[in-house]
Amino acid sequence: MTYLKAKHLTNNLKSFNKASDKNNRKLIYAGGKLRFQSEIDLEDYIEENFEKIFTDLILVKRQFSIKMQRCDLLCCHKISKQPVIIELKNEEDRGLVSQLIRYRKALLLEMPFEDIIDYSLPVNLIAIAPIFHEDNYTDKESSKFEDNIYFYEFSLELHNHSGLFKIDHRVYDIPYPIFGLPKNATDHELYNRALPAFTSNFRSKLPQECKYDFTNLRALLMAQPNVKEMVSATYRKVLYGTGEGENHKKIAEITNTGKGIYLFLWLPTNVKTNIKIPVARYGFILAKDSNPFSENSIVDWLVCTKTTIDLKNKPENHVCSSFNRHGMSIWTKPNHYLSQASLGSLNTFHLFLYLLKGMKPPIDEDIYQWWKSYEKKTPDNLGWYVDLAIKTWNFRIK
Repeated sequence: MTYLKAKHLTNNLKSFNKASDKNNRKLIYAGGKLRFQSEIDLEDYIEENFEKIFTDLILVKRQFSIKMQRCDLLCCHKISKQPVIIELKNEEDRGLVSQLIRYRKALLLEMPFEDIIDYSLPVNLIAIAPIFHEDNYTDKESSKFEDNIYFYEFSLELHNHSGLFKIDHRVYDIPYPIFGLPKNATDHELYNRALPAFTSNFRSKLPQECKYDFTNLRALLMAQPNVKEMVSATYRKVLYGTGEGENHKKIAEITNTGKGIYLFLWLPTNVKTNIKIPVARYGFILAKDSNPFSENSIVDWLVCTKTTIDLKNKPENHVCSSFNRHGMSIWTKPNHYLSQASLGSLNTFHLFLYLLKGMKPPIDEDIYQWWKSYEKKTPDNLGWYVDLAIKTWNFRIK
């Protein structure tokens, strides 16, 4: 399957996407924490507030590429003209120090902007992130540039339904709406903002009654860390994950073909191996006349498949006689999903308990009893499975 990329955009569509990105910037509230939706949004915020946050620096160039390296912010001191490289991270990154050192070398080989940067002075390397891994400090200590490497932690805090950016004991307002707050009136406004060009084209091919719920579901998926949106060249498929390749992680896929509109989610599954996080792609057959994206739609069948769903293979009764190579029923009723997916697979059983109850081994008798009761009455609304896919994604991606 061929997916559309930035190179396929016309100049008009590039301008449309740029305006859409700016219009859609938002903060995400999930798991009791506030964060930027993406690293690009963090960069946008820093760039727009650069003079307030870095009063002694000049921003020379954002996303500056040199010698096959690209640094987030190339800067210099206002008075001394000392070169400064700033790397921004929206989450923990163990390879941060090596990145900065590579940028330093590339910069000194070319020495761009010599009229405003004094390369006789040492290059200061600044990393800004919400948290730093222990390896970052180890790498810094072992580097001969240690005295010129600086770490700044930032935090986002919620105050009166608005976001605050805190860094180096200073606080700045964030004028972005917040997605995910309980009963947040702005959620509805966020859903109705302009979509990127490729996504807008995909949405235009959906039935009118599906468009609003698709936009809601998309907003939820795009709020998760590291999720990219990839639209097929035919505008009949949209994929959400870290990438389209076989080794990339995925969270969801939506297809709109002559065979119908289907949502696929990557959920815990039965795997007879020691895979740490066993997942598989499941499609959903919904009750008659159900909206394929509404959280309230009732699930009739879950189909474990790597390809399309063929309704001709749908079992005539509630029991499926066909299984995949790991022993998982290809067609599963919602009330059988939990027991089928964990049958004989301790890894999947422990994964379910962690995702659903936050419990890790050892498991006591009370939890076993809860499981035995709950697995027989698995919810059949689509929203429960979307929530499970999101929990699974965040467990896999961390």
